[in-house]
Amino acid sequence: MIIRILGICGSMKPGSSTAAVLRMSLQASTLVGAETNFYDISERPLPFCDGRSEDSTYPPEVHTFKNLVKNAHGIIIATPDYHNSFTGGLKNAIDLCGFDEFEHKMVGIIGVSGGAMGAGNAISHLRGVMRGVGAWVVPHQVSISNSSKMFSGPDQLADPMLEKRLLKLGKDVVKYANLFANGMLEDE
Repeated sequence: MIIRILGICGSMKPGSSTAAVLRMSLQASTLVGAETNFYDISERPLPFCDGRSEDSTYPPEVHTFKNLVKNAHGIIIATPDYHNSFTGGLKNAIDLCGFDEFEHKMVGIIGVSGGAMGAGNAISHLRGVMRGVGAWVVPHQVSISNSSKMFSGPDQLADPMLEKRLLKLGKDVVKYANLFANGMLEDE
């Protein structure tokens, strides 16, 4: 069985450093045999989740996004830290989905911060939301601080340990998704 991993970039800025590190982590997923897909909410805007009773009235992009989430075995979510949490655009994307899309998905989280403290709160908040929709958040996470200094060149991280952590996350999501898909983790 081929494991499908979806990367969701929660940055609202096209071509962001958040998207770049997410792509690195997804590359690690492909190295261990997964099929990957990348969804950047800055490039594919979703309408505001307004609680409408008839889901079919949302535009096609919402259904495309929901199907990508539903058909993935695992998801890697990357978000910049916006005021000590993850982005509103990412929260809106998650709110357009629910248990039907996220339940029993293996989720890895990357947080990117411009400051020295990293993105611990953004990651923690996102972990809580993922548990709220029934996803399984893998233990390994990546919090990146001082994002303006994280690259030493095009697609070249300044810190080799950061690259190792991103690669581990991409591989871990595939590993845990594979265990679940093959019945090695209980689905109750």
